[in-house]
Amino acid sequence: MKKFILALLLLIPAVAFSQQKIAVVNTQEIMTQLPDFKAAQKQLEEKGKKYDEDYANMQKEIEKKSQAYIADKDKLNDVLKKTREQEIQDMLARLEQSKQLMAQDMQNEQEKLFAPIQKKIYDALKKVGDENGYAYIMESQIMHYQGPGAIDCTAKVKAKLGLK
Repeated sequence: MKKFILALLLLIPAVAFSQQKIAVVNTQEIMTQLPDFKAAQKQLEEKGKKYDEDYANMQKEIEKKSQAYIADKDKLNDVLKKTREQEIQDMLARLEQSKQLMAQDMQNEQEKLFAPIQKKIYDALKKVGDENGYAYIMESQIMHYQGPGAIDCTAKVKAKLGLK
């Protein structure tokens, strides 16, 4: 009798788990179709182009300074040589610092622009999950295996967001 009860208790979680519905979704596919995503991506591209132009201009300025130094090097006394060399080194250091600051700013801008888009997708996922009784919705892109009976709710989430 005890064995029967123990076996029954062990089967309850397995039966309960088999009743749970699990779905998969491709959020990358959804995100790339959102107009908000395309607008955010365009903003980032424009900012990136501006930073690229600024960086190229700084490089040209250093190049000019270096060429002028090389051309005048033999005519300069030791103090002026060291001064110009230090100027070029300082400019190179500022260029590297600017590169790091630009990259950091681009990352912050990306996070700022994409956070509301990710929230929008999450909210739609939650609604679809609640409406369809899914216990879990997992990202399909990171699944190692997805059987033929898996429920793909990508189309339902797209519909919630007004996408085709």
